[in-house]
Amino acid sequence: MTAQPPRDGLQERLKVIGTQGDQVQLQARPVSGCAGCAARGHCGVSALNTLIGARAPVLTLPGQARPGQEVVVTLPARAFLIGVTLAFLLPAAALALGAVGLSVLGLSDAAVALLCLPLLALALWPLRRLERRGRLAGQLRIVPDGRSQGPT
Repeated sequence: MTAQPPRDGLQERLKVIGTQGDQVQLQARPVSGCAGCAARGHCGVSALNTLIGARAPVLTLPGQARPGQEVVVTLPARAFLIGVTLAFLLPAAALALGAVGLSVLGLSDAAVALLCLPLLALALWPLRRLERRGRLAGQLRIVPDGRSQGPT
């Protein structure tokens, strides 16, 4: 019996493109709305992707799978919420509150902008600390997908 993905988190189907020891290299499909968008001929993102040849991201995780096999990668909801809070909410809130606080002190806009730079770095520090310890990415799990077992 294969392990089932958790129901309270994120799941994504990825293709195994290689293995090295107990590490599995996974490739995601590039996600873009460009194919269905009416403005794709006039879109800067579409032009940039064409120019740089956007490639699908590659992820390396511990696990057992064969090249060509599709697997489900899961991330618990709690880890996702912590990551989103530390990556987006905390820096935005710190910048907004810092800018307001510095402006109330009567500083010029240029001084406020310059003083917000170290504040942004400080606000991103908890995320960096968690990532260096592997606490967020370490919660990604590979669950074999029974629908496609790839080449034998």
